[in-house]
This record gives sequence, structure tokens and C-alpha cells, in this order.
Amino acid sequence: MGTRKTMSLMTTMMSLLLVVGCSQFAGTGGSGGRRADSASPNDSKPILTTRTADSLWSERQDPQAAEQALFFYRALAEQDVGSLHLWTQLSHAYYFKANYLEADPVRRDSLYLEGYNASQHILAQNPKYQQLLFNTGDEKMALRVLSADYLEVLYWGIANYGKWLATKGKLIRLGQRGLILATLEYINEQDPDFYYGAYERYLGALLCRDPLAEGDLERSRQVFEESIATFPDYLGTYGLMAMFYSRASNNRDQFYELLTRVVTAVPDPELPYAAENYFERKRAENLMIQAEREKWFEPRP
Repeated sequence: MGTRKTMSLMTTMMSLLLVVGCSQFAGTGGSGGRRADSASPNDSKPILTTRTADSLWSERQDPQAAEQALFFYRALAEQDVGSLHLWTQLSHAYYFKANYLEADPVRRDSLYLEGYNASQHILAQNPKYQQLLFNTGDEKMALRVLSADYLEVLYWGIANYGKWLATKGKLIRLGQRGLILATLEYINEQDPDFYYGAYERYLGALLCRDPLAEGDLERSRQVFEESIATFPDYLGTYGLMAMFYSRASNNRDQFYELLTRVVTAVPDPELPYAAENYFERKRAENLMIQAEREKWFEPRP
């Protein structure tokens, strides 16, 4: 990242940090506080806005911008506890940081859980959903009252939760299996192409470690291939297929073929997931190094 861009981001960070601090004391004269996006025309100080956070998020290929976007989404969400957009973006930003930027496994685990909690917070603001869930205890039925506007927060919620569960024992994963599958199926029913083949991508990884199926590898292969066929430019699918299916099926050649396809892909900055592809290429390189170092495909004694 160039020096000018670095200084611009740092300037934005410092000015908005002041705004966040000052905004905590705004509107205390009986108004109950002011929403971050509803500045008075007479205010002379800059106001932290959703547009600013979204702008930083659009630059998330730069780790500093991604960190700042998470910080500001969190600050804005705390001031607007009912904003579906803010809490959805917050859940997504937690996932992005944990998945691509955080090296410490303990901290990464915590970020995934915070991302899931962000999704649960906004779902708790929907009285119809909460009432039906309370009355029936059936997540699949409760999901039916949610509009298509909730698909993103549902997905990023379970994406975070699935990553958090991946480090837990079989019994814990088994207890949450129904919730994850119900949410995935609902998303797929509402939008089969949601987030560039996300349903098949998530399901393919899940089937390799399903506590009941004990690894339905054939079905995993099928859904991964469906996702790739529909959205061949989304590099994350190749990486997940290599990490889960190829390793579970002990297919060394396929593992390296998939990851080589990722690292040799020509970057397209116009893609809406260009930032994700950028980090997936780096991850693929690291996976190949890790596989060699840890001898993933060598026969065990």
C-alpha cells in the first residue's frame, strides 16, 4: 500500500475516533442519544456515518481498511441497535478478520463467536421470529417469518458459528447440526445462487465432518463441483474443496491441482469478491506449504 493511501487511512481513523468518543455524550438532554447517521445540520464536527464504514469496507483488501471498517461498524451498531444493515456488516466484518487476518487461533475463535453473536442480536430485534422460536422451539419454522432482507445476516451468522464449532468436539457439533442445516436450507430455498454458491460451498465442507454422516464424501464432491461450475471465479470454493474434500478423501493430486488453480488465477479487481480472492490466493500458497511440512498425504505408520 502506498504512503499516500496509508496516511489517508490513518487520518480518517484518527478523526473518526474523536467522533466516536464525542458522540457518546451527544443528545443527553432528554433525547436518549442521537443515532450516528442523523446529524444536526448545525453540527460543525464531522459525524461517523455508515457511508464512511461502507467505504472502508469496500477497500478491505487492505488489512488496515478492513480493521477500521470492523471498528466503525461496531461503534455504529452500538449506537443503532436495530439496524439490519449495520449488524449484518458487523457479522461479516468479524468473519473476514477472523478468516483472513487473525493469526492467533484463540483470538480467531473469539472473533467468530462475536460475529455469530452479532447476527443473533439483530434476529432478537424481530418480534415475530423470536415469538415463533419461543413457542415452537423449531428454528426451521421460525425462519419462515424472516424476509429476504435477512438472508445475509443469517448466512454470516452461521458462517461464523460453523467456523467456531469446527474447533469443538463431536458432541457440541452434533447439538448444533440441526440449526446450521435448517438455516442453510432456508437460504438456498430463498436464493439458490446466494453469495456465489455459498450453500454448496458450506455444505460441501460440512459433509466432510458431519457428526451423523461420518463424512458423506460423494455428496461433498458433488456440491463442491456444483458451486464451482456456477461460480468458477470465486476462488474460495477451490480452497475449501482442497482443504476438506481432497484431504478427507486422501486425494493428493486433486489437492494440489485445486490450489494451483487458485494461486495462478489472474486477479480481477472488478469482481465484487476481489478482496476475498486476493486472500484466498495467499491461503492456497500457505496450505500447500503446510501440507508438505506436516506430510498430510504420506502413509501413516
